[in-house]
Amino acid sequence: GSNFQDEISITAYPCHEQGGVVWAYMGPAELKPEFPALEWTLVPDSSRLASRHLQECNWLQGLEGGFDTSHLAFLHKGSSQAPRGVPTRYEVIPKDFGFVVGTGRDQTDGEIMWTANVMAMPCHKIIATEPFGAHCWVPVDDHHTMLYSVDFRPDKPLTDDDLALSRDFRHIHAEMIPGTDHTVANKGNDYLIDREVQASGASYSGMWGLSVQDCAVQESMGPVADRTVEHLGVSDTAIIQIRRLLLKAVKDLQEGGTPPGLKADSYRVRSARFLTPDNVAFGDVVDERVALEAPAVMDALD
Repeated sequence: GSNFQDEISITAYPCHEQGGVVWAYMGPAELKPEFPALEWTLVPDSSRLASRHLQECNWLQGLEGGFDTSHLAFLHKGSSQAPRGVPTRYEVIPKDFGFVVGTGRDQTDGEIMWTANVMAMPCHKIIATEPFGAHCWVPVDDHHTMLYSVDFRPDKPLTDDDLALSRDFRHIHAEMIPGTDHTVANKGNDYLIDREVQASGASYSGMWGLSVQDCAVQESMGPVADRTVEHLGVSDTAIIQIRRLLLKAVKDLQEGGTPPGLKADSYRVRSARFLTPDNVAFGDVVDERVALEAPAVMDALD
């Protein structure tokens, strides 16, 4: 509300309102950048649907869950159409805005279907769906995260067809308890899991909607997952690289370096899905594919 916004401005931090959200800059004054050119914040209100809800876990669990591609084919089975084929190639390419995570699936005709997911520092993901999607995992404290989720179109207003899954709470937006930031399906009621639906095979999780399924997995690890007992495998390649890049950004900042994500124009990117010949390296083509000026490529969604 406005009182909260006024309090932030008065007590400590400069604020900026854009995309229906009030943003606060909490870093050193001498490093304050221009506001990042996140595409979903620039479109008209009619082209954007945004929501938020509180997750009872550390923000990194949400971020890692958002970039884990191996869960799509099973956790969301029955709720969404996951990209076809098993991922066989994983790439993480550092960029000025953060990094791009590439997941490649070999096709039968000597091509690779790539999903290029943009991670915009410090906590944004753009999703290569139609309409486009976005997540923003904002730390509240060590044990809580505010997740902002957005559907948007860069070219026209959202239609009823665009929003059908979201309005039915089957997509990235969750049904909320009125007047709160808490979801109707939550840890206290076992996320309203339906064991009969789960046993039937119609839904792997027995839970309704992508947002609830992701939240259940991320929260059930505990508020701060114990990563010392993990056994990471090939499908975790992107997660391993993401952690390394985040740790490097922290170390560089501690040593007086400049962290990524301070160039406003570098955020003019979006995630994409596209085909390449088997002999073309992901890193050689990713820039032109995720550039905001490039047309949206939706080959894998047909």
